[in-house]
This record gives sequence, C-alpha cells and structure tokens, in this order.
Amino acid sequence: MSRQRESRGFTLIELLVVIAIIAVLIALLLPAVQSAREAARRAQCVNNLKQLALAGHNYHQTYNQFPSNLYLHPCYATSTYYWNNSSWIVFLLPSMEQQPLYNAINFSFMWGTYQICNWGQGLGLANMSVRQAVINSLLCPTDPSPPTDYNNSDEVWGQLAAGTSYVGNVGDNCLCCDASPPSPGVRITCGYTGYPCRSVSLGDPANPTSYPIQPSTGTGIFWRQDWGVSIPQITDGTSNTLMIGEQIQMVQLWNEWVEANASVGTTALPLNYIGPGLAIQQGIGSIVIATGQNDLGDWCHWYSFRSMHPGGANFAMCDGSVKFLKQTVNLLTYQALSTRALGEIVGSDQY
Repeated sequence: MSRQRESRGFTLIELLVVIAIIAVLIALLLPAVQSAREAARRAQCVNNLKQLALAGHNYHQTYNQFPSNLYLHPCYATSTYYWNNSSWIVFLLPSMEQQPLYNAINFSFMWGTYQICNWGQGLGLANMSVRQAVINSLLCPTDPSPPTDYNNSDEVWGQLAAGTSYVGNVGDNCLCCDASPPSPGVRITCGYTGYPCRSVSLGDPANPTSYPIQPSTGTGIFWRQDWGVSIPQITDGTSNTLMIGEQIQMVQLWNEWVEANASVGTTALPLNYIGPGLAIQQGIGSIVIATGQNDLGDWCHWYSFRSMHPGGANFAMCDGSVKFLKQTVNLLTYQALSTRALGEIVGSDQY
C-alpha cells in the first residue's frame, strides 16, 4: 500500500525573507521611477518655456519689440489716469493659439474689483472669465501649486484667478531699497535681504505719478512698468540674457498670469532663495516657521525665481533656447545673465 506524499507549505521565515527581498527591490526601483517621472516633467517644462519664447519672438517679428507689461500702482491712479494692468503674457495670447481668449478681453476694465488708494475707474467683472482661465502651457508639471487660487495682488486681491509658473525677467533691480535706491547700474547691498542688487526698485520710473509715464529703469526684458524691449537693445547678447524663468506660484500673492505686477521676477535674490526662518509648506505656500503663519505678502522674500526641479530651474533665453541654471550659480553671474545691456561677459562654463 503506497503512502500519500505529505504537502509542505512555506515556513514563516521563508515568507519573511521573500517579503524582505521584494521590499529591497521596490526600494531600489522607486528612485529610478521617480527620476524618470521628474525627467518627463522637466522635459514638459522646457517645452512650455520654449513655446513662450517662440510666442515672444513671433510678437517681436510683428511689432519690433517684445510685449509691454502695463502696470500702474493703485496709489498712482487718478480719475483719468489708469489702465487694466495687462501682463506681457496677455499680449502673447494670439501667438499662443489663444486668440479667442484674447478677443474676450475688455481693456477698459481692470482684472478685478478690489479698490486700493485712488483706484476708481474700470473696476468690474468684465474680465473675470479670462482672469480665471487656466492655460496649461503656463503651468510647470513639477510646480505643486493649484492652478487657481484666491491669493492674488492689487485689484485681484482675494478673488479667484489662474496662475503662472513662468514669469518675465525684470533684471537685477532692487526689491526693498525704496528708501534710498541706487543710481542706475550702481550695485549696493540691500539692507533688507543682505544681497547685492542695483538700479531703481523693480524698474519703476523715477516719477510714476506723471503722465505720460516716464522711462522705466528695468535692466532685464520685462518689468512691471515696461514699455517693450527690442532685440537691438539686448547688447549683452540674446544667448546670454534671460527672458523668462520659473516660479512656484503658491509662495506669494503675485502669481496671476493676467496681471503685470504678478508676472515678473528679479535676480536680486539667489535662485531658489528661501529666507531665514521661512519655508515652503505643501498645500499652504510660504510660511514663517516660528509661527506657522503665511509669508505670502512679503515680496522682498519671494518676488524672484525658483522651482521644484532638483538643483535649479529652467530659463528661456532671449534667443529662444532653454537652459537649466543650477541653484549653485554664482549670484553675480546669475545677475549678469539677467541684464540686457550692462556690458557683462558671461561664459557658458560659468553656469
């Protein structure tokens, strides 16, 4: 009589060994998967910037300059002196296959209804649908910010607006040197941030209350009261001058793509700068670590360039190319790349 063979299962130790091996394999594969995903996101970001730069050149071909950035601070407005604060991005819409959106804009109305100082004309909801329109090519896939939020500036204060991960290059203009701004081209140390910067704060004209508006002093390509820069004015070379760079929308109030004051950044701060005692918290934005309160309203800390890409950020140059700048780039080199006509020579091996 034959004996039935007894079946044998896995022991507990054998199961634990198998589980441990699987865990090790996952741990080895996960960074590679994450790296591949980030590479794809970065490639999409590069393409977004390239398309923006191409739209800028198409605009230049028609108008012989890059678009203006029309900003009037609410406190300088009068009953007859105002406009609707359109950003340089607004004027690129027809070149971005967004002609219907551009046609929907009523340029006699501001982008929101919030009244500050002397702002009394053109307030209304006429441009609300445009203001809230999300344009996917303005969003970096690595930027964790929501595409729309209520954290916005000037006449859009507290109202829903769509944001942008890409802002124009102001240059190396001061952020917080309003009390004693330096002469154009003269470098000083900012008393607020401790970093070197130069030229009038944010490129504002010397007398912003006069009309017609006086010449602005932005050292880059786009600043908040910019009447348009042409390629012949970029004497430092289009391949060595930044046009557009990345920002993280949720860290500051100035992020709505329609508004001139919210679509530019300066190199007065290092790339990916985070101030002492501050942090970027997922789902909230910028915060003061000690109190947990948001720091969204402090432009002196955040009105600059940064990204969530590991190690640096993408920038579109004035020749239409896109380059990745490491966050370890020397600050003076970084600032030299942002100025269009100060005679600075920067080699490609410096960044």
